[in-house]
Amino acid sequence: MDTNYTPNLDSNQPSGSRSYYDPTENYGTGAQPQPPQSYRPRAEEDPGKVLGIISLVATLSTFLGFNFLGPIIGIITGHMARKNSRGAGFADNEMGKWGFILGIVFLSVAALGGLLGLSIAGFAGLAGLLGA
Repeated sequence: MDTNYTPNLDSNQPSGSRSYYDPTENYGTGAQPQPPQSYRPRAEEDPGKVLGIISLVATLSTFLGFNFLGPIIGIITGHMARKNSRGAGFADNEMGKWGFILGIVFLSVAALGGLLGLSIAGFAGLAGLLGA
């Protein structure tokens, strides 16, 4: 049995210098060492972005039959989205703004349509009572 055992070391790695893998070290592959990557922090997102999308979708749900509920939710969430965006220092939230504006327009059109329907019904009932 041989008591003078010495391990076969790679010519690029000095004896006992490192016991871990160093990505900047050239391990006989012929590649040049790469500088460590610098990771940039993730860009901050607009905190009102999701509420703006919800506002616009809720307002446009008027076309699916949510004549009063959709615009009301659109107005509320649009206002919240714009407030959150401005509070965080971002530009005005466009989707929140359009959800808010269209919510007001659709809600007023629905209210005017309801009033028009009630007035027509009232005149028709009055005409029926008078026998005209």
